Amino acid sequence: MQSRRTEMEQWFIRRGLPHFIEPYSAGPDVWSRASPVLLVAYVAGGLHGLDLKNWSWQRNLAAGAVVVALLFATWMLTNRLRHRPALSRPRELGVPELAAFLIGPALPSLVFEQWGDAAQAVIEGAVVLAVIYLVTSYGAIPLMRWAASQTFSRLGSVGRMLTRALPLLLLFTTFLFINAEVWQVAGTLQGPVYIVTLALFFLLGSAFVLSRIPESIRAVNDFHDWTEVTQLVKGTPAEGLALPTHGDPREMPLSARQRVNIGLVSVFSQAILITFVAVVLAMFFMLFGLLAIPEATTASWTQLAEVHVLAHLDVGGRSLVLSESLLRVSGFLGAFTGMYFTVVLGTDATYRGEFAEDAAPQIRQALAVRLAYRHTSQSE
Repeated sequence: MQSRRTEMEQWFIRRGLPHFIEPYSAGPDVWSRASPVLLVAYVAGGLHGLDLKNWSWQRNLAAGAVVVALLFATWMLTNRLRHRPALSRPRELGVPELAAFLIGPALPSLVFEQWGDAAQAVIEGAVVLAVIYLVTSYGAIPLMRWAASQTFSRLGSVGRMLTRALPLLLLFTTFLFINAEVWQVAGTLQGPVYIVTLALFFLLGSAFVLSRIPESIRAVNDFHDWTEVTQLVKGTPAEGLALPTHGDPREMPLSARQRVNIGLVSVFSQAILITFVAVVLAMFFMLFGLLAIPEATTASWTQLAEVHVLAHLDVGGRSLVLSESLLRVSGFLGAFTGMYFTVVLGTDATYRGEFAEDAAPQIRQALAVRLAYRHTSQSE
């Protein structure tokens, strides 16, 4: 029976559902296994203390030496507090090491009175820790692999969905693409502001998807009897287990973490399709702009004094231009299309029904295997 439990647990992990394992812990060695990533982020955070734009190379070099000295000092102090040799490599990372990871990179910026850079170093460190924990705890890598395989396995239905959705999306967004105001807004965005703008579309789409997750979970997690569960677990490691013939499977509710985990599976299944649509549309606009939008038109629409041209290509006596503004507008409309398609996918009954018919059975089967797993655990 223990081997069958192990098989089911591995089955959960391969599908990005590690929290279906009970009891589940990401493991105390999460941070130790991520130590190479933490080391790179630690040094990169300390480099916020430099000012390559306004300082001379001699001053930046001296500041770099101070950064390295402070980072080493923080590392040695942490080792001494943990009763280890000052220069030893930590085998286990705990609260002191993680606190040093957050505070250490900010010290060089504080020494040079760069308060904003110090705050940025702390925030970036916290984000790195959060990402590492979430990726490890919720099995993000196997989850993405499984969601991608499910998407590619149903390319037929996905293709039918796209052939109905893309014409309307193209008609709608092409008018935006040849609109001067869009080029004035998106074509002149630069650096972090441009990234944040694209991230807003992603966050809005994600918020819309997440708002519908509780309803979809309730729908696929509604099992009326154990006979239905027995039928659903066929072809999985839970097949053949002695399951009850009476009783209510709904007496084994999902925990909060399990709901989050199954919600992530639902989100990732949609995210791959939505990202594919956004990338295809961005590439289409890039090609369309390269063929149809000359440099003079780009300058007129963006009202830039000088258009930064990345590449020229002469075809049939016409000069084709690939500019930074074209890339920015294409990316902007690709991200906007992704958000728009997310809303269409969630609100249009035709698209929602077809997508649910493909994704829901996989999720429902996983929930049935969880019930069989829980029953087996309680029977031991």
